[in-house]
Amino acid sequence: MALLEEDRVRRLLRPLLRTRTVLEPVASRPAERELTGTRFGGLPAMEDGESWPVCDGCADDLRFVAQVNNERDGLHDRLPIAFFTFFYCWNCHPWGRSGERGGWLVRSYTSLTDPHVADAGDGPAFEERHALPLPGKSLPDGCGMSLHCPELWDLVPGDSGGRDAWANWRVVDSASLDLTHERVRAPHLRNAGVAIGGYPYWANGGDQTPFCPDCPDPMELLLQIRPTELTDASWGDVGTLYLFMCREHTQRTGLRIQCT
Repeated sequence: MALLEEDRVRRLLRPLLRTRTVLEPVASRPAERELTGTRFGGLPAMEDGESWPVCDGCADDLRFVAQVNNERDGLHDRLPIAFFTFFYCWNCHPWGRSGERGGWLVRSYTSLTDPHVADAGDGPAFEERHALPLPGKSLPDGCGMSLHCPELWDLVPGDSGGRDAWANWRVVDSASLDLTHERVRAPHLRNAGVAIGGYPYWANGGDQTPFCPDCPDPMELLLQIRPTELTDASWGDVGTLYLFMCREHTQRTGLRIQCT
């Protein structure tokens, strides 16, 4: 098998480029607590009349994980929502598998008309922490090429594990890092971090991007949470959690978790 030419790989990858926003922890919270600011832990903003969400599986209160001011802090080609909150149940501990009932909730808003800080739910709150949004670029990682660029996946070829395949993956990684200008230059860490938008960093396993049940399109990454000092929330053994949303049908969301 011939070694791929990097120029050819670039031509295949360039149309796949997406922007994303990396959320980096900040040392201190803002002097004035902003009602709808992006934060992890603490208490969420809710619209007037909304109640604290309850798990569909066990009927206990869900636990607030994060809220994102997508309109202000989303420095990427954002999904068409202005703000969202995310809640999770550690009793049911859903992984996004088919057949699971409830256990998590994304509330999204095109605008907030009368928000207020919610009263505490029954469960303890995570410590409130804040993030600095930084712009970035994103391309699918290796296993994501099977979904997003099957032509390149076939050329490599795929996950055959052969010596020629590994050589071609090195060409793909080099071209990808040059196109995205990621600060982390290790190919296996492409798309890593806490981020909104772009492509997911699949921590362990194949691409698990969910498809919208109302259209044939794969959902897009809404929020990715890796183990980080931004939040005390954790999933399994060094788990990374992924939230997805359909760009056209924003009421459709998906959840996946992968552990190392």
